[in-house]
Formats: sequence, C-alpha cells, structure tokens
Amino acid sequence: MALKGKAWVGVCAVAVAAGLLGIQPAGAEAQVAPTCDTSSYSLALQSLTGPPRANLVIRIAAKVPDCVLPESVSAQVKLLPFKGAPAKTLAFGDVPAPGGVATVNLGRVQRLRRVQATVSFGAEISLAGQAKTLLKPDLLLTRAYTARSVLLGRPFFVVAIVRERTKDVGLAAIVTVSAGGSALAAQNVTVGARRRVVVQVPVTLTELGRIRLTVTVTPSAPVETTLKNNTRRTSVETTEFRLQESATLVQSFAGYGGQFNHHVYAAISRSVGVTDDNVGDMERKMRALHPEFSRIFFNGTAFNDADRMQSFIRTVQLAQSTGTVINITWQGGALNVANGTIPKFANVLIDLVRNRGITNLRWLTLQNEPNRTKITKQAYEAQYRALDPYIQSIRGQVKYMGGDLVRGPDVGAPDQDAWFQYMASNMADILDAYSIHVFWDYWDTQKLVDRLTEVRAIVDALPESARKPLYVAEYGVRGLRTFNGLPAGDPGVWQDGTPITQTNISAFQHAWFDILAARLGYMGTSKWDSYFGKYDNGTQAYFMIGSPANGWPLYPLYNFVHLLTSTVKRDWRTINVDGVPGTWRLLAGYVGKKGEHTIVGLDTAGAQLNAPSDLQVPYTLGGLPPSQKFHLAVWNQAGDGVVGPSKLVTSDAAGVVTFAAPRHGVFALTSLPLA
Repeated sequence: MALKGKAWVGVCAVAVAAGLLGIQPAGAEAQVAPTCDTSSYSLALQSLTGPPRANLVIRIAAKVPDCVLPESVSAQVKLLPFKGAPAKTLAFGDVPAPGGVATVNLGRVQRLRRVQATVSFGAEISLAGQAKTLLKPDLLLTRAYTARSVLLGRPFFVVAIVRERTKDVGLAAIVTVSAGGSALAAQNVTVGARRRVVVQVPVTLTELGRIRLTVTVTPSAPVETTLKNNTRRTSVETTEFRLQESATLVQSFAGYGGQFNHHVYAAISRSVGVTDDNVGDMERKMRALHPEFSRIFFNGTAFNDADRMQSFIRTVQLAQSTGTVINITWQGGALNVANGTIPKFANVLIDLVRNRGITNLRWLTLQNEPNRTKITKQAYEAQYRALDPYIQSIRGQVKYMGGDLVRGPDVGAPDQDAWFQYMASNMADILDAYSIHVFWDYWDTQKLVDRLTEVRAIVDALPESARKPLYVAEYGVRGLRTFNGLPAGDPGVWQDGTPITQTNISAFQHAWFDILAARLGYMGTSKWDSYFGKYDNGTQAYFMIGSPANGWPLYPLYNFVHLLTSTVKRDWRTINVDGVPGTWRLLAGYVGKKGEHTIVGLDTAGAQLNAPSDLQVPYTLGGLPPSQKFHLAVWNQAGDGVVGPSKLVTSDAAGVVTFAAPRHGVFALTSLPLA
C-alpha cells in the first residue's frame, strides 16, 4: 500500500552525469539491465517532520516492466532556505532501498520547508525531484470494541475507530485483531489527514469462554510519529446461545393455557363423580395455575338444556376468575339465522359480557375443526358474516378467530392450505386471527415440528394484508391405542400401560411444542385439556388435572404449565434466541414491559425419557443484562414430574450465565421471583 496525501510530489526524471554529484554508487551496475536508463524510472519524494527529526522517503518506480528496482541508492539532498535558515546540503551513500523505497534522516526540519534531492543508482541513472516538508502522520486507535458476548463459531464484528491526528498527511494501514498472539482477522483502512474512520473487522471464535482480543493498527510505511497509540484491547465472551432482544417475534404474547370443559358442572360430569363439594378443589388448582389464553366450547344443546347452560356459564365464570383470556368456540352444527341459533348464540355472548362481567372474553371462533367436517368454506364464511350484526354491541371487546384447522385426511394433503387461502382471500376483513389444532403420537415428535413449521410457512406466504396472528387452540400427545390386546382409550397409554397424560414424556413433549411455537412467532397456545370432565358419552382423558375420585390429582403437565405461567406473562414480547447450529437444545426468550427476562429451554433428545437420566446438559447463554440475579427452576429436576427448588444464577459482566439442566428436564431462567 502507498502513503496517501498531498505530500507526494510528482517529479520529472532528469539525466545528470554521475560524476557531477561526486557520488559513486557501489555495486549498482549489476542491478540494472543494460537497456534501462533514466527515462525508465520515476522518483517520488516525501519529506515528513515530527519529533525528534524529519525523514525523507525516497520511492523509485520502474516505468518499464523489465527494469529492476535498485537494492540501494545514493542521494544528495538540499534543504532550501526557509524563514532565515540558510540552505543546507546532505549526502547519503549506499542507502538500503528494498522494493525501491529508501528513507534518510534529515535531522530537524521545519514544516513547509522545501527539500530537493538527486538520487542515483546503477552506472548512469540519476533522478531529481523535490517535496515540501509536512508533519508526520500519527494514527490513533481511539477505541476498539465489540459485543459483550457472541455465538461460538458465528462471525461477529470488532469495531475499531482510527483517527489521523495531524493535519497534513493521510495514511494507509491494516487493522488486525488477534488473540493469544495469533492473528484472527485483518482489514485494510485508509485515513485522511484530520479524519476519522470506523472499521468493522469480521472475526470468528472457536473456543468457548472469555477471550481477550488485541486490536492493532499497523501503518503501510514506517513514517508515524509514534506507534504507542496504535493498540487497544477488548474482551468478548463466546456462548452457545444468545438472546437477541431487538429481534421481536411477537410484540404482545397471549401466553399459555388450556381448554376449560364446559360440561364439568353438568349432569354428564356429575354422573362420573364431580360434585359441588369436590369441584372447589379443581377450581382452586385452576386459579393457582394462572392460565393466560384458554378456550371454552359452547354447544347448541344448551339452548334447550338448562343444566348444560348453567354449566357453561359457571365454566366461563371460573375462567374469568383465573385471569385467563377467553376464547369461546361454537363447537359444531348448524348456525344460522333461519333456525334461530345465531340470535340465541349472540344473546348468550352479550349476556356474558353485559350482565355477568366477563371482561376477559376476547375471542370467538365458529366451528371446531371445520376442514374435517362437511361444511363448505362458503358456508363457514357465511356464519361469521351472519352473526356479526347481532354482536356489534360487544365487538369492541370480542374479536374473531378463524380456522381451528387440522392438517387434513393425509399427510401433505392440500386441505389445510386451501382453507387458509380461502380465509385470506375472502375473510381477511372479518377475521382477526387464525388458529390450528395439533396432535401427535409420543413416538412421532417430528409431526409436532412439521405442523408448527408448515403452518407458519403457509401464513407467512399469504398476502401481507391477509396475514393474521397465529394461535394453537388445541394440542396434545397421544399414546398407544391398545395395550396387551385391549383398547387403551383416548389418548392412549405409554409402553408400560401408564396413561400417556400421566407421564413425564407427555409433559416434556408439550414443553417442546410450547417452546417451538414461541420461537416461530405463534401468539399463544391452549392445551387440550385442563381438567377431568365429560364432553359427551365417549372418553377423552387428555386433562392435566385428574378425576375427583383420585382427589383431582395434578399430572406432570400441570406442573410444567404452572412453571410457564409463573415465569412468562401475557403481553410480554417473545424474542429470538440465536444458537450454535447442530444442537438438540431449544430455547425461547421472553421480555417483559419493565425489562423482565425469562428463557425457557430443553434438550429435545430427552423427548422419550420417562425416567431420569444422569446426563446434565450444559447451557451457556449470553445477551442478558450484566451482573443480574436470575432464578433457575427446572421442571422434572428429580424425574418426578414436579418443579424442583429454584436456585440463584448471576450473569457475569458480559451478561452471560452458565448452568446445566438434566436431559429429562425443562428449565426456566427468569428475573421474576419464584416461590
């Protein structure tokens, strides 16, 4: 690289007899081809002054490719008179000139004093030129910095701010980042006189931990006043995961919850042991759960069945008392004006809001899993549009959620996509959100991943005006449908005959689903379902709270959901958690309105572990506030399906925490206090 600036003065080569100068270059004849003469070379001079002396930089360039640059030169230098100082002549012989560049010491020379020089080499080659003396450049590395923490193996930038302090000459240089004496990366830079340049040097680190980096600015030519201000040091900590707080996935998260069985207070559930005396235990446990987004069916049979109607109303009131946001879903069947169901349903909804104080009723869905019924898309749309005029008085509070879609009759069937396309094209003006249902067998966890990712892709591909917030209104794990040759009921059992809902595997896989849904930008999830009760004459035992005959027991999934609702709050933001590639570990990040932080994570390799594992999975997580205390709680810490005692973890000065959790467990790291 060449020095930049106004100090380099072009000169015309002139032929001068070597004897005239009285200088006889030693050994120069062998360096120059016989066909090369004075006209084959050019000369540039740069006179730079600064404490304690001035230097004259001589640069010779070949105009003809075959002409060899000299290895040494001789020079006669004249300092012209300046401000009362007389002229002065200096002679230099056999000065090394690697690459055609030589430097000679002129002693003290004032700024702006002109310098003339005649430079000789070879037998007959002599070049003359002059330059004005300028201040030596002085590059100053004013600052070097980077992020407090970065991902292992992922490129990041080290930022160097380089300034040229003097007013005459710019300078080219190389900014180098090194660690432990080894260069990691470098970037070229040119800084003009009295200018500042910000340089970003891409660096990749392959060792986990705190790394001390040295940043150095090396000039292209040794002409600086000093090199003492050319080096800075900074530190960075490499991590396996890093919160990206600016990467918001959902601005206002709806949270986690579950289905409230609307028949729990009806005769159909009383026939299997639910009583007013024991149901209070279930109610207390649901309030302690603090669900955040939940769903309740309304069935048209309640219009003519006072017992079922009162059960529905009590269920909605229970949900309201827990603080959850409520979605009411018309469960199925004909819904139109002609048969009177639309005005009747509208009256039920308005009564809940206006007369019964149900302020948390925020969502309304028509039809459960319509794409697996005979209803047409056009008829589905018509129901929303027919109902809408009847509930205008509460539409400021209640919004429409559409879909509740399942994948379709076969894997990859276009049915689900066709429904989304129809809603986007024909119902975007009336729908405020979309919803799906997801169920999978415990041995087929790929389905939970596929369902969440495929639906996310479908919605993201819709026209921007038709993209709506995306919810999961039902999801759950199924087990073996038969065991020892006998029917095992719905949702089935684990391999040893344990009801799947009572296993740690079921809760762990629900956790996987919840974390992945948050990472994909889903607004919220409602588990199917919350507590024991009868929906119809069949048996659906997906609940988190078991039957009153056993004292309304809490299953492992209840304990995990309680950990979620204790550490992740409604209306928080979900943010991206970046991670090293190729890991089985999965993390989701949440940030509160007052700067609260929660990270929930697990190792997906534990999805088939119903018993505890000895393996402790390490996590190194950056992007947190520095030097802050966090509570670390692990669901299934001891393999018993409950949340173990929490412990304090403090982030270091770089905002990094390091901890471990068992492979069979799910951790929550939170700045919130935990009981």
